[in-house]
Amino acid sequence: MIRSEFYYSLLDKLSIVAITDRQGKIVYANDKFCEISKYSKEELIGSSHQIVNSGYHPTSFFKELWETISSGELWRGEIRNKAKDGSIYWVDTFIIPEMDESHKIQNYYSIRIDITKRKQQEFELLRRKEELEEIALMQSHQVRRPVANILGLIDLFEYQKLSDHNASIYDMLKRSINELEGSIKDIVEKAE
Repeated sequence: MIRSEFYYSLLDKLSIVAITDRQGKIVYANDKFCEISKYSKEELIGSSHQIVNSGYHPTSFFKELWETISSGELWRGEIRNKAKDGSIYWVDTFIIPEMDESHKIQNYYSIRIDITKRKQQEFELLRRKEELEEIALMQSHQVRRPVANILGLIDLFEYQKLSDHNASIYDMLKRSINELEGSIKDIVEKAE
């Protein structure tokens, strides 16, 4: 059987860990928390997690967090924090209330994993997606104009007496241009 000290040691080495009292004051911060936040243990102990608040999340985000953990429930979410040097970091966070025998909360255990790289990749993918949508929209507008001109020219032939062969070519051309115009409209609608 593995001793619980082993689990604590392993968790402490692999995760960003903090323990706060009921009021949210930090009573323990591990080395990983100091490393990512760039604050010393002395600066963190006695402070609240407000010290790393980046201002990214609305007040309602933290209100919901506190309502959840104050009711004795586990809370999990992604939080964007700001280190002492101003750099931003993201953490996947679990906050677990510790209760005594009478079910009164004694402390909150915050266990976090650095997800900064993943979040940067997500934001980069989103940025690229938006760029591609913008390019698709511009291209569709550039293609739309000539298609409208071609449709106008084709319509000139609609009232002309055409041979059966030319009428067949006209119908195929008109159908193809209408399909192209429909495809362009779809692209524009999806991009907008």
